[in-house]
Amino acid sequence: MTKNGELSRRQFLGGSGILVIGETLLSIAPASAAGDSGQPQSGSLSAVTKSQMSISKFLFGASVYPELQTRDEWNSMLDHFERAHMTCVRVTESSWGNIETASGKYDFGWVRSFLDDLEKRNMKAFLGTGSYVPPQWLAAGNPEILVQLHPGVKAHPMARHAPCWNHPLYRQALRDYILALGREFKDHPTVIGWQLGNELEFFVPRICYNPACEQAWRAWLKKSFHTPAEFNRRLNLVSWGMNVRSLDEVPQPGEGVEESGADIAALTLAHRHFRRDVLLDFYGLQARALREAGVSQWIMTDYNDVWGAVADDPQAAEIMDIAGLNYYQPSTDDAEYWRNLTWQQDMHRSAYGKQHFITTENHYGAVGQTYLWGESRDGKSSYVGPSVLHPVHDQFRMWGLEAAAIGSLGVLYWTGNRWRGGHWPQCGGLLDWSGYPEPDFDWAVELGETFEKWGKVLLENPVKATAVALTDFDQRAALEIYPHILPSRSVLPQAFDALHRLGMGVDSMNGSAAQNLSNLQKYSLMMIPAATALNNQRVTAALKAFTEGGGVVVITPFTAYTDEDGIFRGDGFAANLQVLTGGLVRTNRWIGPAGKGAASSPKVEWTGAGMSGTSPVGLDGYCEFLEVGPEAEVVAKFRSDQAILEGRPAVTLRKLGRGVVVKLGFWPGDDSLMSLIRLCVPETAGMLSAPVPAGVLAIPRTDNSTFIINTTSQEKTIELRRLAQDRLSAAKVSGKALLKPYQVLWLE
Repeated sequence: MTKNGELSRRQFLGGSGILVIGETLLSIAPASAAGDSGQPQSGSLSAVTKSQMSISKFLFGASVYPELQTRDEWNSMLDHFERAHMTCVRVTESSWGNIETASGKYDFGWVRSFLDDLEKRNMKAFLGTGSYVPPQWLAAGNPEILVQLHPGVKAHPMARHAPCWNHPLYRQALRDYILALGREFKDHPTVIGWQLGNELEFFVPRICYNPACEQAWRAWLKKSFHTPAEFNRRLNLVSWGMNVRSLDEVPQPGEGVEESGADIAALTLAHRHFRRDVLLDFYGLQARALREAGVSQWIMTDYNDVWGAVADDPQAAEIMDIAGLNYYQPSTDDAEYWRNLTWQQDMHRSAYGKQHFITTENHYGAVGQTYLWGESRDGKSSYVGPSVLHPVHDQFRMWGLEAAAIGSLGVLYWTGNRWRGGHWPQCGGLLDWSGYPEPDFDWAVELGETFEKWGKVLLENPVKATAVALTDFDQRAALEIYPHILPSRSVLPQAFDALHRLGMGVDSMNGSAAQNLSNLQKYSLMMIPAATALNNQRVTAALKAFTEGGGVVVITPFTAYTDEDGIFRGDGFAANLQVLTGGLVRTNRWIGPAGKGAASSPKVEWTGAGMSGTSPVGLDGYCEFLEVGPEAEVVAKFRSDQAILEGRPAVTLRKLGRGVVVKLGFWPGDDSLMSLIRLCVPETAGMLSAPVPAGVLAIPRTDNSTFIINTTSQEKTIELRRLAQDRLSAAKVSGKALLKPYQVLWLE
């Protein structure tokens, strides 16, 4: 039980040891939730035996679809892959309908032939469960399993991601298929891992009106809130007189007269938690079926770089062995893209304690659907779609090395062989539509040579992380539903980016892990960037002990404003962190940018902590009004022509034992945060004498080497403390050094 007496989500999902949402509640036969004994499994949601990962070569390759080829054609493709020093492919990710041709009838022959041909070349494979695109005999033949986009309006059966995750018929058919697939290939020597579904996180915000989802939603409400009284209290539904009489009367969020679905905020946040739990349960179903089939290799999925990522949820860590991440880089300079991607890479690298992740899909060649996506480099003309024109040579090389530098143990392109029909024929591949290498295939050969030469070093010397950032699904979901101001979500990626520019390796940590002091003690700095629903007293206690032992904690705006249900604190924002900061946030203001008819933008004057000068207030002038106790020192003050803000504390510092806690009441619009961190954590310097410029990443490795990566098309200047040598080119680098566009250095 929690302190309030309600069941925790872990107990709800895992206490019975069976698939709660889709199977028990919807009366799936017990065998679908049990192991070989037929008895319910005890323990966690997943009840999945973790695989021991062992890898000696960097994984380089592509997703492939041999069912589109003859055997001669796929062997010709593999000949080209071998020339590029490729070691791994991803296969059957979309092949359920090409394997199970009718209910219980399987054509495994082409899969086995392909895997046998891989084995002859000493190449490895990830097999996919294909759960996101079921066969038409199942989807079209049983339309009741389809997502309902509106009540009674079904998704098209040929659409990707058409089935309802909760429907018992779909889940039973999927489980039977996975059992058959797993038993057939569990012992094949070329198979090193299994992928669950494909890009499912995109659909966590989706509302499905299938009766199976409606039933699961109401069952989830009862398990999570127990009674209408508790539901009313926790969601503060006395507001507007919205108290409910029965949880059976609570619909999923939908359109109101004035409100969109997302504007019914407390209910929308609860629904986001429900959908997260459904997705994790759906992953657990697939993982358990694989283990029941005798599979002993890695289990993963291909996550997306989305704000509502679930990879760092504690339950996901019990299901997956390693995180796979799909992303498609833009060809034009896009600072926001790289800030968002790199925190995702850090998070996926550290999610399961493996110090690595896998790039399961990466941009290669032209990208599109039935037409090419792209945007002109001058920005004056474009097609609808992301800016994913084909990269230049150095940019392509940078993309691959950036992934490896930040912790990927493999880069797999989407795709190897091209589609020639269906929904996505314009999407690029290593080979063209006739099976010949694309004109830039030699670029992949060059990159493969680099990975072959340096792969062992990359695997044995992961990112050296001395900083950690507290973030998880609960924090990000609450900030998304209650964003405070439009740029609220920019704080998290900018915090990671500041550490990357300082040359600090940074992990992420969820709230569950942050309760354990031993987890915190691996780091010298804890960043808490916009953790708006941070409300766990055990986390506060662990952070206090971490600081007293010599750690540094930096707390940004938007932290600890609400509880887990999104209800604003009534005792002051971050009052639960007062034992750390010596203060709280009494209220806030969005002063706004300077402009016609607007007040001048506020500034911050630094008065302590070794800082001096002034800093602009970022986030369009968002300011917290800090109430500071005697134990904290005010080290910066607001300067404003508005009397209510002038002279108020902007930053406080509290010495706690051998460490310090910094509370930011604003978000700097300049590089002052990096200067403050360098003063508080002197060991950040490494081989850099100054932070690298915006658009450049500095990633340290455990062998005391550092990657310096220019993600832009502009020349950049870096400053080094000592003479260093670039491993990639053998060139000597010292002092002020010029980085060419897209240049990557690996300095030692």
